[in-house]
Amino acid sequence: MTWSLIKPEGLAPAPRGACCCVALGTQVLVFGGADRVPVSFSDLWVLETEGGKYEWTRITPVYAPGCKVMPRSGATMTAVGDKLYLFGGTEPVSNVCFNDIKVLDPKTWTWSDVEVTGTRPPERHSHCTGCLADTCLLVYGGAGYQGPMNDVWIFNTLQGGWTRPTLSGEQPPGREMHTGVMVDSTTLLIYGGRGPEFKVLCDAALFDAKQMKWTAVEPTPFSRCAHSAVVMPGAPASTSAAATAGAGAAGSGSAEPGASGSAGESGEAAAASGSGADCRVLIYGGYSGEAVEGDVLQIDPRSLEIELVRRGPRESDKGGTVPDTRFAHSAVVVPVPVPAAAGPSGSSAAAPAGGSHAMVVFGGVNPGEDLNDVAVWAE
Repeated sequence: MTWSLIKPEGLAPAPRGACCCVALGTQVLVFGGADRVPVSFSDLWVLETEGGKYEWTRITPVYAPGCKVMPRSGATMTAVGDKLYLFGGTEPVSNVCFNDIKVLDPKTWTWSDVEVTGTRPPERHSHCTGCLADTCLLVYGGAGYQGPMNDVWIFNTLQGGWTRPTLSGEQPPGREMHTGVMVDSTTLLIYGGRGPEFKVLCDAALFDAKQMKWTAVEPTPFSRCAHSAVVMPGAPASTSAAATAGAGAAGSGSAEPGASGSAGESGEAAAASGSGADCRVLIYGGYSGEAVEGDVLQIDPRSLEIELVRRGPRESDKGGTVPDTRFAHSAVVVPVPVPAAAGPSGSSAAAPAGGSHAMVVFGGVNPGEDLNDVAVWAE
């Protein structure tokens, strides 16, 4: 299990945090975000990863008549079928929050408005959104004008309507800057985030959309907010530093993340191929309440057991081989071989035998700077 620092060809996006990031096969699509000034963005970029050759391309989108896409950070972009749905976000200078839905057709790069029926969810940012049963958006939490929320909303893309379902089970507390990933087509796993009074949370929870029920909420020893989470297909890797969820959870701090003007992690939610029994969830980076982190954690989506896969950066790591600590970054999984290692020059070696998926991390912020680098975690 190794990190590679990649130097893609082409002009790169400006440094930023809290952008949307979606995998489209071997392509990584980046939208929006904000820097610490703060300046928010509405630009579109594609990072091609095919064959281990990384290259940035800026996309000039087409806008359907009457459609405007305002710059924003802390939004989510979710693939449903062959379209990408943008929801929510905030413009950090004006503090305006959004609850609109825009749809992007990646075949033509055309933005369009979505006609919505029924009651819309309250405006929010730093929420999570997943693809539910191949046709719907499943939205949980985020921060609005009244602070962190713990509501669940479903948007049916075929009917164009929002619903707020009646839920059962133990409900996790409201939060923002958490992550949420679909571990199968109807199960959402959320982790961490920041609750009321700036408390950084350490729990993991499962939501079963078939039953409309929270089926498990477990504390872990690791408090995190503004981190990233991805679903990695395949059986869990074996490590020697296991820490079971619920066994001695660490206390949460109350400080805010760094000195950034960013709105926090967008919480991009990705569906795994297969059930939760065939995948695992990788957590990277974020803010613990005490420090900006660079650890890689792993959660079993069946038991919610969590383990530390790699601590970092470590004193023994050579310079230029491991990404800097960060929060408000984005991460996706791409189904292509990737370099096993890259030195400070960006040179790369062949992909490890049998490796078919990798986590690609883009951007983020830390107390010292806004970032636009690319790092790859290969197993």
